[in-house]
Amino acid sequence: MPMKAMVRGDWRAKLIMTSQVIVGLVALVGFLAFTTKHPLLLLGFAFSLPLMVVGIVFFVIVAIFAQRALVEERFGPGEIIFNEGEEGRHVYVVKSGRVEVIRKRKGGGPDVMNVLGPGEHFGELALLGKTPRSATIRTLEETVVFKMGRGDFAALYTSLSGVREQFNKNMKARLAELETHRAAE
Repeated sequence: MPMKAMVRGDWRAKLIMTSQVIVGLVALVGFLAFTTKHPLLLLGFAFSLPLMVVGIVFFVIVAIFAQRALVEERFGPGEIIFNEGEEGRHVYVVKSGRVEVIRKRKGGGPDVMNVLGPGEHFGELALLGKTPRSATIRTLEETVVFKMGRGDFAALYTSLSGVREQFNKNMKARLAELETHRAAE
């Protein structure tokens, strides 16, 4: 893993990296202590063993949070999930209910671009394009969505080609739809 990626990675990557360094150092001290039988190294190894527990705890913390890649959220009718222009931090998949995709017109009024229902997703444009949200998402009725963070989405997107192809296909269609709405204004 490049050093630059480690420095700006998500907290889970940093925690795994920290735990690997801790466990690696304890293992190195233990190896040196038992191969040289030097009393100070043996003492150092004995005192560094609690650090091994810290490293293992860090791994456990990451494992617990990794199970929460998809978080279920509920919204009432008319609630805003996110606004146009905000920074994108999550991708959403509609479990139940419906949402409308709204863009501001140059004149200031809202323009409903699309209505999305169960199984459809939104929010990926801002994550993949690293741009602000291109539209506001508002619920039309009681709605349940699955929310996935940037890091989990990036892992899914890069590791599963079928998912990547589907998101790319949808993204191209949505970008074309945005261009059509911009041209109509």
